[in-house]
Formats: sequence, C-alpha cells, structure tokens
Amino acid sequence: MNINRQCLLNHCRTGFIAFAICYFALLALSCEKEEKNTRIKVKEHIVFNGWKHYKLACAATIVEAPNGDILCCWMSGSGGEPATDNCVLLARSIDKGKTWSEPIIWIPAGEMAIAHGALYTTNDKRMILIGYYMPAEKHYTEEHFFRMESKDNGFTWSKPERQVLRLNNDGVTTHSPLKLENGEYLFPGQFFEKRPQPLLAPIVELVKATSEEEALSMSPAEGKGGGKFSTHLHGCSVFISKYEDGREMKEYGHIDNRPLGLLEPTCIQLKDGRIVMFMRAEWGGFLWRSESKDNGRTWSKAWETDIPNPTTKAHMIRMADGRIALIHNANGGKRGSRDKRDPLSIWISDDELETWSIKEDVIHGGALAYPNSMILDGKLVFAYDRNRREARFVEVEIE
Repeated sequence: MNINRQCLLNHCRTGFIAFAICYFALLALSCEKEEKNTRIKVKEHIVFNGWKHYKLACAATIVEAPNGDILCCWMSGSGGEPATDNCVLLARSIDKGKTWSEPIIWIPAGEMAIAHGALYTTNDKRMILIGYYMPAEKHYTEEHFFRMESKDNGFTWSKPERQVLRLNNDGVTTHSPLKLENGEYLFPGQFFEKRPQPLLAPIVELVKATSEEEALSMSPAEGKGGGKFSTHLHGCSVFISKYEDGREMKEYGHIDNRPLGLLEPTCIQLKDGRIVMFMRAEWGGFLWRSESKDNGRTWSKAWETDIPNPTTKAHMIRMADGRIALIHNANGGKRGSRDKRDPLSIWISDDELETWSIKEDVIHGGALAYPNSMILDGKLVFAYDRNRREARFVEVEIE
C-alpha cells in the first residue's frame, strides 16, 4: 500500500514537472512572439469608404504639399475598374493624416477611364501629377498620358497637357521619380506590347516558360489562358529625365524575359550605385528582381527572388535612418496561381537588400492592395486600398 502510494506521488511529481516545463516553454514562446510583433506598430486612418455614388477605391496615393498638408488621391467610380465612369477623387488632411476632408472630384470621368500615375512635390514647390486616359475595353493595354501642375499646394491645377511616353501608347509609369546620384530622375515604368502571335498554352504551362520562344512553342491545352498576358507582352523599363517635373523623359531598358509578364516595378538606388527593381510577376508566386549598374541605362535579365507575392504591387522606400523598407503582401509562393492580398507586410533591410532584419505582417483582413509610401517628418507613412472600397492612411513606428 505504501509502495503504491509512493509510486502515485512520484507519478504526480513527474507529471507536474512535465506540465511546468511545457507551460513555461509556451510562455517563453508567447513572450518572444509578442516581442517580435511589437517591433513595428501601425495606426490606421480611413480616408474614404464611399461617397455619394462613388464606391471604388483603387491605388490610394499620397503626397505632402509644400505647406505641409497631405493629399491623397485614388481611382474611383460606381463599381469596378477599368470602367468608363472611372475618375480620380482627392482628399486633404491638415493634421498629418489623422483626419481627412470630404473628397472632391479632382479629374472627372470622360469618354475614357481616367487614372493617376505619379504624384509628387518638386524642390521648387510645384506639385506634379502624371495621369492617363485609357479605353476601358482595352483593359490596361492602351494608355494616353497627361501631366498637370499646381503652384498653390494642390488647390488649383493646370489643364491636362498631353505627354507621349511611347508612340503606341503601350507604356505606363505609376510611381513618383527616384532621384539618382547623378542628379537625374528615374520613373519606374512598364509596357504591354501586342504580340504578333498570342500565347495559346494554359497558365499552368506558361509559368514554366523561360523565354518567348518556349512559350510560343507550347501546345494549346485545357485550362485557363492568360488573357491579356497572352496577347500582350508585359515587361518593365524606366523613364529618365534631367528635369524633376518629368519633362523630356527618355525610356531605357526592356526587361521582358518572363513570358507571362513582369509589371508594376518599384526601384531603389543602393549606396554602391546599383539600382534595384522589384517587379510583380503574373501568376509567379514571388517578386522578381533586375539591376542596373549604369544609372538605369541598361538592365540585367530579371530573376525570381525568394520574396513571396500573390501577384500584386509592392513599394520600396529608403527611410530617414538609411534603412530600406519594402511594403508588400508577403503571401504567395505558389507559381501558377494568384493568392490573397492579405496580410500587408513591412520588411526592413539594414544592409542594402542583402538580408531582411525585420519581417512583420502589420495589417490583416481583406484585400489589402497597392501600398504607396513616403517619409513624413522623418517617419514612414503609407496609403493603401482595402477591398477596393476603402482608402486608408497608415502611420508607422519602427524600432
């Protein structure tokens, strides 16, 4: 009887010790996770969630005006995009993004859909918009550019002035310029050239193609086709100007070595002079990368990185402390499919993109798309669209 009691006591002690070890191990993991998750803190503010009959919020873009106001614009309309009723709405904040005015119809709809491209402020205190008109039925394969200026902090704007980027109207720039070390200004761009012969194979096969010739040689088969990515070659280039306002741009580069398409590039210049471009790869599962060593004149063939991407736009920026931030949807990793644009993540590199010292998912829930960032009073802020129905402004605190 005493032996059995002693055995029972020993068994209970052993069980308690095992339980305690597991409990404290889990507690340690929980604390470690909490510590990691507090390295980046974000605070969101709603800029737009519907107004009158306008429901669409696509590609929210922000800029600081010379007087310190923040302007946010986005493509809008009654429903989807591209559509003939697409216009550009604009809201203003006078308190660093905490509250926002009711939107105004900045660029009204016309015979063609309207969208904004680059929006930025120059050193001489002008505000520049490079926007574009597009036939909705062409679904982003024909775009006609224009530019507008404001000299009074964005309250009034010049009439749209036609600007030709490509003779066939088959190119676009959708980012503010990157000032290069040589004093020039680089606008990341993309093109969509109509193929003489469309690609006939399904997506599941085309994602394996490493050249245009290989993709064309693939036989038709059952499965979903690539749509406009089969009829048009999508690739990336840059537009360079010696003028900050973007006049007299000249195109360089023709990054086209992925048949299913590379688009929506974001660029940064490293301290050693190289320019790095990250690109969305359609149905690719990861971001792709190209580099230039001669101030954007020539570019390497693009290659697949290990940065997951669900086929959407990313944005890269150098922060005030010299580190590089990549704001993107760190989801995907599956070639041949498009994944959810959730979560929205911030990755930080402190060694010129060699490694990522911080990787954090900062916003969850919904289709979280098209981040656009800037540095405001020395801190990172960005805008994005949520479910194509809300435009949001985000303040970021990074350790």
